[in-house]
Amino acid sequence: MRNPLSAFTYFQRNPGKVLPMGFVIVLSVFLIASVATMVNSIDLTITTIYGYTKHYTYAIPQRVTQRVPEDQIAIIRKDPRTDRVMEASIFFTNIKTVFGRFPFVVLGVTPENRDYLMKRVGTELLPGGRLPADGMPEAVLSEPLAANKKVKVGDMIAGPNDEGGISGSPVPVRLVGILKGPIWIAFTSKSFCDMTFITTPRSTVFTSKNPNDLLALNNDLLPTMDKEKGRLKSSKVQLLSRQNLIYELRDSLSSMYLIMAVVNGMVIFVIALMSGMLSNIYFTQRIAEFAVLSAIGYQRSRLLQKVISETLVMTLVGWILGGIFTFLALSFMKGNIFEPRGLIIDPMDLFAYKYTIPIPISITLFAVTTIAVRLKQLDPVSIIERR
Repeated sequence: MRNPLSAFTYFQRNPGKVLPMGFVIVLSVFLIASVATMVNSIDLTITTIYGYTKHYTYAIPQRVTQRVPEDQIAIIRKDPRTDRVMEASIFFTNIKTVFGRFPFVVLGVTPENRDYLMKRVGTELLPGGRLPADGMPEAVLSEPLAANKKVKVGDMIAGPNDEGGISGSPVPVRLVGILKGPIWIAFTSKSFCDMTFITTPRSTVFTSKNPNDLLALNNDLLPTMDKEKGRLKSSKVQLLSRQNLIYELRDSLSSMYLIMAVVNGMVIFVIALMSGMLSNIYFTQRIAEFAVLSAIGYQRSRLLQKVISETLVMTLVGWILGGIFTFLALSFMKGNIFEPRGLIIDPMDLFAYKYTIPIPISITLFAVTTIAVRLKQLDPVSIIERR
């Protein structure tokens, strides 16, 4: 004989009545986690596209000069944490993002510096391609960049007929190789850039001996918040560093983040409230069952423990299944829907799943509070007589 107070007894005897509530929990977790993941994807998209800023930093001259002034370069070289300083030329190729067409830097450096930077970011040339020839309109792109542009070796990656964004080159530039790895990066020859983009300012790229020191080095050279405290002069140079990138992104999108956070909070509140109300209805429909158990001698404290254990099992299982379903659904949509449209999401975004915690909490509180009140006022004899 099954124990009538077991948390699994009702589930085993009435699966048809339990499954709808479990399905609601699964869908609630999916909806909330998906919305939160979408919000976080904007930040993730930008930091992923510009992930190379974890490995090296651009020093860009202000508009009054064509190159970074020598006194500013000397300051960078003088820091003992600095590893290599190099002059770089650039042009742009358009990529597809959630914000529309966006320019991405194709870095023109000498072969020696290109090999150094490729080793720095941990990439290498994939079979079937080659590195750009000196002075030729050729480039190599990393795998995610080539996938975003939907190009293969031999295709054009920039030219005078580019649609949207920035027209990257007055002459067609051909893709001659693809680089392995997740870092978005692109290289061409410095001599090609110097001959073709005569009016484009030259940048200075620098790295740190210990990659973990790069952020601290950037902050000492030109802080994000208080540039006057930096050793570089903001009137002469600006840094394209990781911290500057993130700060500018979050500052420019702060209003949108606020709106999405409010909407996300409203969704969480409404779903949590509705889930709790459904649990209330679910347990209210079983009041006769509790009346019978009370009439045959089970203490009401034991009945309340039954409610708590049943609720915990149902919400925990539903929450876990909801998380699994969300991960599988977002993983499918990541490769088939979002990334081809320039939006990068993380199906394992723990920060997003944290927003689903109010679901099991609200259901448990509603269920336990409702049944506790009903059990306190319960008259088993009158309920049984009415039935």
